[in-house]
Amino acid sequence: MSWLRHIRKAVRGTLSPEPKPEKVERKQEKERTSSPKPPSSSYPRELRKRYEVLNKTLGVGTFAVVKECVDKVTGIHCALKIIMKKALIGKEHMLTTELNILTAVQHPNIVSLHQLYETPDAVCIVTDLASGGELFQQLLKRGNYDEVDASRLIAQILEGVKYLHERDIVHRDLKPENLLFKSTLADAPLMITDFGLSKILNNHDDILMTACGTPGYVAPEVLMQTGHGKPVDCWSIGVIMYTILCGYTPFWGEDQASLFEAIMSGEFEFEEEYWSDISDSAKDLITRFLTFEPQDRITAAEALTHPWITGSTSTQSSRIDLLQRITKLPEDTRQQFQNAMNTLRAVRQSRESIANEDRIPKRNRVGVQTAQSAPTKMELQTEQMM
Repeated sequence: MSWLRHIRKAVRGTLSPEPKPEKVERKQEKERTSSPKPPSSSYPRELRKRYEVLNKTLGVGTFAVVKECVDKVTGIHCALKIIMKKALIGKEHMLTTELNILTAVQHPNIVSLHQLYETPDAVCIVTDLASGGELFQQLLKRGNYDEVDASRLIAQILEGVKYLHERDIVHRDLKPENLLFKSTLADAPLMITDFGLSKILNNHDDILMTACGTPGYVAPEVLMQTGHGKPVDCWSIGVIMYTILCGYTPFWGEDQASLFEAIMSGEFEFEEEYWSDISDSAKDLITRFLTFEPQDRITAAEALTHPWITGSTSTQSSRIDLLQRITKLPEDTRQQFQNAMNTLRAVRQSRESIANEDRIPKRNRVGVQTAQSAPTKMELQTEQMM
């Protein structure tokens, strides 16, 4: 049975429990972790008949090469993800998971699957082309943006996450790198991408145990290994919202271990000097997102009715140019906004900690909560197929 037939069969059913890590030969491990190469064989005839594959590589990941292609029927530009079978040995479940989800969802704020193809060397996936770039990159390129703009962006993320959660899908790796604009147009929708670490729950209250995600955006219950579910996505949204409003992240550590300890403490701060112009409504929503206990954390559906999202608490401060404020931050603080983007890229390439950022200013403590002691070092599953 070909991989694609096997995958399609799996996609029609439900996902089995998360597989335990498999032992692989050193030779296989070396082959799997090396950078993938384009398939030696030509693209499938069916793919070439429908799409023109451009000589433009959009990205290269651990398991995949992404190229741009054009639908010959509609003229629409798409992304062609070429996932190498040899590189995916021992990680086949990640492909099954991603395809299971992509075939089950259809939402303007979630990347859409167009077609599936197979070669002797690879599985080829055609999806939406998010040509507008990553969230942080585009914010930095804009001439200005304010709380109202930020609210609209967070609302789009919430709409996508609400849709996923209603279908018992947990993303588990929401971060700016996985939030892409569909085009460069000013009103282009923001789309959630990369479902390699996601999970479809068998029951809406299933408890997941795999430690996965990206340092800095991961929820405390994941690090504490007490079991997690949908609330982890809302925690990540809180971190993203905090960062785009002030220019630095809410949690900091000199190394990965201290970063994890900071997250597990539940402590975060709004320093007056940098948050005085931010609305109380925005701070309230962030606090609800970053609530330590997952059962008390605001849900995506609830957040969509929050005054900061609906605009019912619009104030003069909500129109203050946040990008201009960020450029006025001290150099070490301002650099964190750029570092947040650069270090995410480094995680994809090296799978190492993103915690080595410049120190942020001392801030007033808000909502201090205490977590149980946890390991000083923990390996998060961060590998994705790109």
